[in-house]
Amino acid sequence: MQRGLWIVLLTLLLLQGCSTLSATQPVTSGNSRSLAGTWAFLPSGSAAMPAADARWQRIQVPANWYTQGYDHHGIAWYRLQFNAVADPAMVSRLHFGGVDYFADVWLNGQKLGAHEGYFQSFAFEVTPHLKTGQNTLLVRVNSPLEKPQDFSLRKRLIKGIFAHHDTRPGGAWSERGQERNTGGIWGEVRLQQSPQVQLVPQQVLVQPTQGLTHWRVKVDLDVLGTLPADAQLQWTLGQWQGTSPVRDTLTIPIAHPKLWQPKGYGEQHLYTLSVSAVQNGTVLDSFQRTIGFRKVERSAQGIWKINHQRILLKGTNYIAHQWLSAMTPQDFRRDIALMQAAHINTVRVHAHVTAPDFYRLCDEMGLMVWQDFPLQWGYQDTPEFHQQAVSQVGDMIRQFGQYPSIIHWTLHNEPPWDADWMKWKYQDYHPQQNKLLDEKLYKAAKTLDNTRPISAISSTKEHPWLGWYSGHWLDYAKPTKQSTIAEFGAQALPDRFALAKILGEEPELPTSKADWKPWEYHNFQRKETLEIAKVASGKTLEQFITNTQQYQVQLTQLAAESYRRQAYQPVGALFQFMLVEDWPSMNWGVVDFWRKPKPGYYALQHAYQPILPSLAWTKVEYAANEQIRVGVWALNDSLTRIPHAHYRLTLWQGKQKRDTQDWQFELTPDMHRQLRDYLVPVNAAGAYRLEAEILDAQGKVVSRNEYRFTIQSQQ
Repeated sequence: MQRGLWIVLLTLLLLQGCSTLSATQPVTSGNSRSLAGTWAFLPSGSAAMPAADARWQRIQVPANWYTQGYDHHGIAWYRLQFNAVADPAMVSRLHFGGVDYFADVWLNGQKLGAHEGYFQSFAFEVTPHLKTGQNTLLVRVNSPLEKPQDFSLRKRLIKGIFAHHDTRPGGAWSERGQERNTGGIWGEVRLQQSPQVQLVPQQVLVQPTQGLTHWRVKVDLDVLGTLPADAQLQWTLGQWQGTSPVRDTLTIPIAHPKLWQPKGYGEQHLYTLSVSAVQNGTVLDSFQRTIGFRKVERSAQGIWKINHQRILLKGTNYIAHQWLSAMTPQDFRRDIALMQAAHINTVRVHAHVTAPDFYRLCDEMGLMVWQDFPLQWGYQDTPEFHQQAVSQVGDMIRQFGQYPSIIHWTLHNEPPWDADWMKWKYQDYHPQQNKLLDEKLYKAAKTLDNTRPISAISSTKEHPWLGWYSGHWLDYAKPTKQSTIAEFGAQALPDRFALAKILGEEPELPTSKADWKPWEYHNFQRKETLEIAKVASGKTLEQFITNTQQYQVQLTQLAAESYRRQAYQPVGALFQFMLVEDWPSMNWGVVDFWRKPKPGYYALQHAYQPILPSLAWTKVEYAANEQIRVGVWALNDSLTRIPHAHYRLTLWQGKQKRDTQDWQFELTPDMHRQLRDYLVPVNAAGAYRLEAEILDAQGKVVSRNEYRFTIQSQQ
């Protein structure tokens, strides 16, 4: 057996250099060989096998086809010829990292199978079909549009924001809302080969069994090939190791591991789990998974604990890019750094599943993830769709459940049965649509994962949208009854240079409906900006840009501080909407598509400071002789304690100091407390700035905040 294996490996190495194929040659790495490179591509739109004289083009794999210059929807064919070694002693498997949306796969004329869903990895065993020498891989990818009769209340494709959303090309409600399709082989394709057997992990679950000291690592796996009678499983996990008979489930007890903690609460300890099939000291196959030990709890009141430490989740919503293949690990790392620089400790991956590199980096960098399943608004209520959705929920949990950074699953964003606003949007709206679907999804998810809280839906009542879709931005100063605020925010334009890149021409302030059309295609909401938020357009484009940005600033700061002051009474989590713009557009991002922060980013960064002197107010303009009362708060989301801290208030009118107060207090960890009320001691007309500072015992400023208001002149 050993001699035969060496011959196979030697032959494989020799064949790497002798391909006659036009495709870029893949790289061999151990028993896993990448098939990335240049493939043949035929965007025919036809399900029929390509004709012999078909005019194939070229495309890079992995990539969404739109990023390669193909503005196409529907069926496209991919073809790759590659050299390989076939041996009866080897188990061979083709692994796909992600295909959007339907995939049918053939190898050397033999159909291997089919797959549905954009985010899952999947694989086919190809041992009987692989040949020594040249092989032909053919993949039919179908990323269709939703049918007109289905779009958009009864969708059939489980693609979340990639198929229907306010932030995708064309927006949510226009007839152009399905343009710039996301289809293609966007994940890496690999040929995996191993002698005799291949271990295929299905799910890795880390479960606490006794406090934070004793744990169970449960590994569900499939074994492909012919298993020798004397083979065993060997596993290592940090300092722990052991052996087990080969079986479908491996259970590993672990005592006193180092815990994974969110950034700011400890270290991000991670362990590599390695599982091998071994015969007489020879490793036949193995796999590795990176895991962490952490316990997540959410109380009935919606308050969160990580490893028994109460934590207020301060978050943002995130869609990295409209085309997943465009994001590199470096891009994800940059975005996570932007979040953490703004004191964001949790990110909601909004109504989609993103690329695996993101979750790996969140593990490493200590960013908690609130993960949505890709259901956005309305879908079919057929048995076939329900079955497919339940299957894909299982895929999500099994594939991504190993990441300790993921602390929560949400299964449907604003389903019709929870969104009565849809009765004004759709004539055939039914108030119970998708309710049974969501009940099935929740039951399936709870069966698969008992280590995380799970929400069946992200409810409209958790998305206040004050000052944008209804109400006034000052309404954020009022108390909320919700423990989770999953969306709040406002749009803001990027700068003039970004607008020029978005529109493809030198921008001007629109003056007609026709002028607004390109803006609306790029997600700008004119009615909400001008009529509900009442943002002044000004006389120039520069003024309009400034006005939208300042509106986003004031709303963001007020909402974030107000919800933080309500920490645990009742707020347990708050999520600004959203961090970045995911394509060249003008929407809710506080950072533009090219990752240049807008002023709203710095407002969020300021409002999310772990230690913050917060000022509670309800208005910014006062009548003459009106009493002005400001609540004075100390907020501390960190574990820092400052004995003998000082709180200092200074009232300014221009450069003139009108009042100052200073007192000592104790700043304790996880503190959200009103210290006193401040009555403004002046009533003269003018513009004022109330500055608040927290200082340590040595007089060094730890954090600073301010409130600007105006007293009107007496009529």
